[in-house]
Amino acid sequence: MHGTDIVAGYVNGAFAWGPEGFGRFPGIPHVRIDVFATDPEHAGVLDVEPGCSTVEQSVVWAKQRKTAHPHWYPPIIYCNRSTLTPLFNAMNAAGLQVVRDFRLWIATLDGTKRVPDMTGVTAVQYKRAPNEKKDGTPAEPPSASVTAGHYDESIVYDDHWHRPAPG
Repeated sequence: MHGTDIVAGYVNGAFAWGPEGFGRFPGIPHVRIDVFATDPEHAGVLDVEPGCSTVEQSVVWAKQRKTAHPHWYPPIIYCNRSTLTPLFNAMNAAGLQVVRDFRLWIATLDGTKRVPDMTGVTAVQYKRAPNEKKDGTPAEPPSASVTAGHYDESIVYDDHWHRPAPG
């Protein structure tokens, strides 16, 4: 798809993508997101938000991901701004440091594309898909924080993230 530099999909959970999901985006780097902290082998991103993984699980998951792929890009934790302090506290207590041991994909969802401290920030999700009516049509128009379709939108700040993994 024109303008799409990277595509992210879930490896588990209610919205898990199968091969056909990623197959819609040939030639575009694919990022796999783990919702339940159960697949650090195949997913490079852990979703830490209500109904998904917890801050406590993120510590174990990041360690498992680093062990499985020690020379790959650091594990990424997807979370919102209010989760950052508990996340940093838990990671630091476990001896994990941002940039070296994990990185961040922060959800602002209000049109904000940068946060005050961008240390370790790989990406920022600043738009979300529109809420839908019962018939599946958008219930709200596109805006600075809402996309025009059934997708979210992020800006990636680290060009090294989607390079092919060393083999």
